Parts: sequence; structure tokens; C-alpha cells
Amino acid sequence: MLNAIKRVVKSVSTVHCPDGSPNVFLFSMPRSGSTWLMELIWSQPHFRYCDEPLDLRVPLVKQHLGITEWEDLYSHDASLPLQDYFQALCDGRLRFMNFNPIRRYYRPVTHRIVFKIIHGGEDRINWFRDTFNGRIVYLLRHPIAVTLSREVYPRLHAFLSSDYRRHFTRDQLEYAEKILDTGTKLDRGVLSWCLQNAVPLRESADDWTIVSYEQMVLDPSPVVMHLAERLGLSKPERMMHRLAIPSAVKSKSSKETQHVLEGRARRRSWLVEKWRKQVDEKDERRVMGILERFNIDVYTQGEVIPVDRLWIGPKRCQDICE
Repeated sequence: MLNAIKRVVKSVSTVHCPDGSPNVFLFSMPRSGSTWLMELIWSQPHFRYCDEPLDLRVPLVKQHLGITEWEDLYSHDASLPLQDYFQALCDGRLRFMNFNPIRRYYRPVTHRIVFKIIHGGEDRINWFRDTFNGRIVYLLRHPIAVTLSREVYPRLHAFLSSDYRRHFTRDQLEYAEKILDTGTKLDRGVLSWCLQNAVPLRESADDWTIVSYEQMVLDPSPVVMHLAERLGLSKPERMMHRLAIPSAVKSKSSKETQHVLEGRARRRSWLVEKWRKQVDEKDERRVMGILERFNIDVYTQGEVIPVDRLWIGPKRCQDICE
């Protein structure tokens, strides 16, 4: 009963009136800092957020979307329900994902939406851009760091049993099936990372804004200014101010991680290096080889930060990899 009342209050607490400004589609994967980045963008005037609109584990998402299985999300037949669903969200007609009115940046009227999509849509990103007046932000984080932070991989089998298979070669699919059968939890997690990121990285366009969690932590100023320019954000100083504020899902992070984000302990570089203590060199070499099999070169063996082409501006941090 209480949850039902909360949903009703949220649904009527704000009105969305699009004014022609582009929406932002933030694509990433769980435990990559996506909520943090979504909330930074949400701090900008006239924005609302739409958090995980394709998470089929949420009953209301399945109900309004009309798709109930991960495999069906990747079929050609999903195009029409996806278009109807997101158009209703963009127009403000579908309100079940309205944000909580007691949050800091509550606004009774909004004009733009930042969508955080971490489940689904990896092979339709340019379609989202073109269909819904969108600008794309793609957020990456080191595959081992992501894997060690995750507990489940809800779409791992769906990647290999759905139409999404068409994006990979026979050798890649056989290799993936072998990992599913005999690989460790670390192997399967990095495989999931590869399957989710291989297609977007292959299909990325010049108008995408690709950023890394590592740079957001170590050298955020160029990222914030780049986002402000590419997305038309008028108050980047708000984003800078909120950089030290952990996201709404901070409870999933350790107390030590929260303290580092808040500037109360350690160097911030610890946040991007800490996974090294949990994985030995042999395991690191093995799982980074999975990236090579899927032709992914944005992270490489022995490095905790992405390759130079993904770094925005010069690498000025002296303590990145000490």
C-alpha cells in the first residue's frame, strides 16, 4: 500500500514538457559509475532523469514496455514496442519512472531527460540518437574492476541465445560458450563486459561522447567541460561541485570507497587501482586475453586506465599509476 502511494505521488509530482532540446542517453553497465554521472548531468537546469528504463527485472518496466524476456529485447520485433515506450517517456506521457520529489534537484516542470541505460539497447544506440533527438554519452570502466564489483550477470546467457549473436563470429561464439561452461566467475564477468561493450565500441560515432570512470575519478575537470560543450549544459560548476558527492547507490560501495569519493581518505587513484590487490598477474593476463578475442583494445594488460585516445585532454595527473 505504501509503495503504491509513493508511486502515485511520484507520477504527479512533476510535469515534463519537451522544448526541443536534445535528450541525453547515457549508456554504460552496472558498477561503472553510471548513477554518479547521471546525477551530475541531472544537476543541470531543466533536466529530469530516467533510471534504468530497460531493466526487465522491474515489473512496471515489463508491463509498460510489453517485453518480458531479455532475449526478446534483442529481436527485430522489439523495435516497435521500444519506440512507443521511449516516445511516451520522452513526451512525458509515461510517468511511472518520475524521480523522487524530495531529491535535491526536484523541479515541478522539466524539459530534458537524461536516460541511464545499463541493461539493453547496446546494438541500437545510434537508433536511440536518431529516433529520440538524443545525444549519446558512453561510459566505460576497466572490465576487472566492474566484474569484481558485480554479483550477477542477468543478460550473459541472453547475449548468446538471442539475435544479439549476429554481431559475433562463429569462433567468438564458440569461445564464449566455452567460458560459460568451464570459466571462473572472473572469466564469465569479463566475458559479459566484452559482449556488452564490443558492439557499441565497434559502432561508435564521432558525435558520441565517450568517457571513462577512471578519468572521472582522476582528472574530472576536462570531462565536465567536454560534457558541457557537447551536451549543451549551462552550469558545469554544479557538476564540479557534486563530483565529491557519492551517488544514490553508494550503499553498494564500501565505506572506504565512500570516504575516498568524499575526499576524507587516501588518494583518489586508489579507487581505480584497488582491484589489483584482488587479482594476481596470471589471472589478469588470462581475462585481458578475452578482450583481445573480441577485438577490444580500450583497456590493455598491465594498465588500470584506458588507452590514450579515450582520455579527454592531456594526462596531467601525476599519481595516475604510481
